[in-house]
Amino acid sequence: MVGGRMLMDTPALDVELLAVKKRLSELEEQVRTLSAANLALVRAMEGLDERVRAREDDRPLAPTL
Repeated sequence: MVGGRMLMDTPALDVELLAVKKRLSELEEQVRTLSAANLALVRAMEGLDERVRAREDDRPLAPTL
């Protein structure tokens, strides 16, 4: 016992550590996905803002790719 708690066996710790690492990898993938989606949304909103401003200024719209 350490600090009033029994230490887990090493194999149990290994299994728990593996589960935590797997969950961390899943969360990292979600962060990457959300970051990419956020960037795409920001770019789309910037493009929309440019188009609105172009119409307000009576300028011809730049061609979109």
